[in-house]
Amino acid sequence: MGLFVNRKHLCGVIFVILLFGVINCRTEDVRPTSAPVPLQQNQTSWQQRPASRNSVQRWKVNHSSAGTSPSLHCDYKELLTNLHDRVSLMISVDEDLRQRLDTIEKKIVQFEESNLARMDSMAVAQMDFDKHLDVMEHIQRLTRRGVDELLVEMNILRKTKRQAVYSSQQQQLPPQQQQQQSASPMPISDSQKLDALATLLTSTRGAINALHSQLQANVTRLMQQTGNLQRRVNNLVRRQQNQGAIVSVPNFYATANSQQPLTTSCAQGIAPINGILKLQLTPTSDPFYVACEDQLAGGGWTVILNRFNGDINFQRGWLEYKHGFGNLAGEFFIGMEKLYALTASAIHELLITLEDFQNHSRYARYNLFAIGNEMESYELKLLGKYEGDAGDSLTYHAGSKFSTFDNDNDGCVDCNCAQSHKGAWWYNWCDKSNLMGPYHATDYDKIEQYRGIYWHEWLGGNYSLRAVKMMIRPVIADSERR
Repeated sequence: MGLFVNRKHLCGVIFVILLFGVINCRTEDVRPTSAPVPLQQNQTSWQQRPASRNSVQRWKVNHSSAGTSPSLHCDYKELLTNLHDRVSLMISVDEDLRQRLDTIEKKIVQFEESNLARMDSMAVAQMDFDKHLDVMEHIQRLTRRGVDELLVEMNILRKTKRQAVYSSQQQQLPPQQQQQQSASPMPISDSQKLDALATLLTSTRGAINALHSQLQANVTRLMQQTGNLQRRVNNLVRRQQNQGAIVSVPNFYATANSQQPLTTSCAQGIAPINGILKLQLTPTSDPFYVACEDQLAGGGWTVILNRFNGDINFQRGWLEYKHGFGNLAGEFFIGMEKLYALTASAIHELLITLEDFQNHSRYARYNLFAIGNEMESYELKLLGKYEGDAGDSLTYHAGSKFSTFDNDNDGCVDCNCAQSHKGAWWYNWCDKSNLMGPYHATDYDKIEQYRGIYWHEWLGGNYSLRAVKMMIRPVIADSERR
C-alpha cells in the first residue's frame, strides 16, 4: 500500500512538470523573432558599417537560437508524455497486484479457519482418548488389586495344604519319629513345590481371564455410551445451527418423536417399486424419492450416487450439487441437502462399489458416515473404519469441505482443485479419490492425471473407472439384521 501511495505522488509530480513543460513549449513557440537594428540618421558612413555588420551578426544569432528552441521543448514534452504513460501503466500493474494480494489473503484466512476447525476436532478426540485411558488405568488398578488378593489366598491355601499333608504323614509314623519330626522343621519336597506352583498358576490364569472378560465388557459398554453421548451432542449442535441459519433449506429433517411409523430408509423392509422408494423423515417434512439396492451386503442400501455410462455431466455448480441432479433410473446424484438430512437423522455406514472396463470389481466399506450442513460447506464430518479390497482412498478426505468449481473450499491457497480436476469432491489440497470427475468411455487407462473417475489405491490416478456407486444404510439396521 505504501508503494501504491508513493506512485500516486510521483504521478502527480510528473503531471505538474508535464503541464509546466507544455506551457513553456507554447510560450517559446509564439515568441517573436529579433530583427536587425536600423541605422541611426546621424551616424557617419565609417560608423554605420560596423554597426550594420554587428546588427546582421546579432540577427543571425537570434534567428538561429529562435529556430532551435521550439524543437527542444517539444522533445521535452514528448519525453514527459512517455513518462506519464509508463507511470500510468505502473499504477494499473500495482492495482492488479493489490487485488491478487487480497485474494491470497482471503485464501490464507480460509486456510487458517480450516486448520483451526481441524485442531478443535483433534482436541476433542484427544480428550475422548484421555478419558478412555483413565478408565483403562482404573480397571488395571482394580485388576492388580484382585490379583494381589488372589495371591494372598493362594499362599494361605498352600500353607493349609502343606500342613494337612504333613499331619497325615506324622500320623503314619511311629511315636518316636513323630517326636523327632516335631522337633525338626517340616521338610518340603520338590514335587510339593511344583504342585503348589501349578495350582497357583492355574487359579491365577482363571482369575486373569475372568478379569479380562470383565474388562472387555466394560470397555465395550463405555464405547457405546460415549458414542451415544457424541451422537446426542452432534444432534444438539446441528439443531442449534439449523435454528440460527440464514439460508433456508428444505424440510427433510427427522425429529425424535413420530406419532406414526414413517419410511425413513431403504433398510426398513418395505419393498421398493422398480428399485425406487418414497421416503419421509418426519410427518411435516417434504417426501422425496430414492433408489434402493437390495442385492449387495445384506441389502437395505440407499443409493446416493450412481455412474455407469457417462450420460450425465457431473461438472456442475454448487446449487445443482445442493439439490441433486440426474435420473434415479439412470445416472444421478441425490443432492447434498437430502444426504445431510439422512445422515443427520441416524448414524449411517457407507458402501462404495467400483468397476473397471475389464469387469473387475472392488468395494470399500466404512462403518460410519455423516456430513455437515450447508453452513459447514457439507463437511465430511464422520468417516469410520475401512474394510474392503479396493484400498482406502477416502480417509484422506475426512474432515474436508465440499468444493465445486464455483465454490472453492479445498484449503489450497493458490489453486482450485474443482476447476483443475474438473469435478466436485471433498478436496483436501486436492485428492486421493474422485468419483464425481469426468467420464471417459475411451482412453480410460491413459487419462490426464486426476481428471477422471478414479480410486488411487486400486488403479491409480491415470485410470478412469467404468462404473461407481455410493450407498448408505443406517448402522442400527445392520446390527438388528445380525
